[in-house]
Amino acid sequence: MAAKTEKGFLYDGYKMTVFPDSVDKQTPMIGYLPGPMPWRVCEKLTALGAQITNTKADASCHVDRRLITGASPKATNAFGRLASETMLK
Repeated sequence: MAAKTEKGFLYDGYKMTVFPDSVDKQTPMIGYLPGPMPWRVCEKLTALGAQITNTKADASCHVDRRLITGASPKATNAFGRLASETMLK
């Protein structure tokens, strides 16, 4: 993972929204991906010290310090607005 350094995980203790592992498990059935994901992103981020704020692949977004995250493709509009507003502050 690119955010892991010799000093640890750059986002340790950060809150973030991400695409849920539970939805990744379903993606081969719904055609989002051609096969199962070989890793669990939420599980990995949690193990590294991140705090996941969502459980659904919804339109939720979150800002923690300078990290802006979104839960799914449904979050694109809200993410764009949040990113713009955050950068203009």
